[in-house]
Amino acid sequence: MLRWFLLSSLAVMSCASSSVPPRSNQDVVWDFRTTGTTDWRPLNDGVMGGRSTGNVAYGDSAMLWQGATSLDNNGGFASLRAPWGHLNLSQAREVVLTCRGTGGPFKLTMETSERWWMPYAFASFSPSEEWGEVVLDVSDFGWSQAQMGDLRSVTPSKEWSDILRVGLMKYDGTAQPFELEVQSLRIRQSR
Repeated sequence: MLRWFLLSSLAVMSCASSSVPPRSNQDVVWDFRTTGTTDWRPLNDGVMGGRSTGNVAYGDSAMLWQGATSLDNNGGFASLRAPWGHLNLSQAREVVLTCRGTGGPFKLTMETSERWWMPYAFASFSPSEEWGEVVLDVSDFGWSQAQMGDLRSVTPSKEWSDILRVGLMKYDGTAQPFELEVQSLRIRQSR
């Protein structure tokens, strides 16, 4: 069991990359309409034995993330993650996604630890099937519960100053296909 846990942890950490937007009070933007933003990677419940799928493709006009969640073998999530880094989002006001999709709801996640069992911030959204903006106010974000006991308390005002990774997740207790196209993701900060 310990060997499986260590191998799963290594699989999760192997998705790391070093190219992330710089730390500042400027807006943080991922524009998937440009060829330079192709470093988001899928991470699905298969790392723990689940059967969900999720793949990403980059085109001229958007990033396409599609797959299917499965509840088989205690599964149920598919996710897409930006590279690891350090983002100071202490001045964040809102997150704006220009997107369209089916099979929602989805979650936008903000991780504060490289350990998968630690709490992370998330906000749920259901995009339209037509292109549009989804605006998530910082107050829309809640915190997940620690998966292996509450190993540390979460102080939201402190946590936002050191976000390690941003991601998208399909995790709502359903087994269904999904598709999400994203042109851009902008974190607007106060100046």
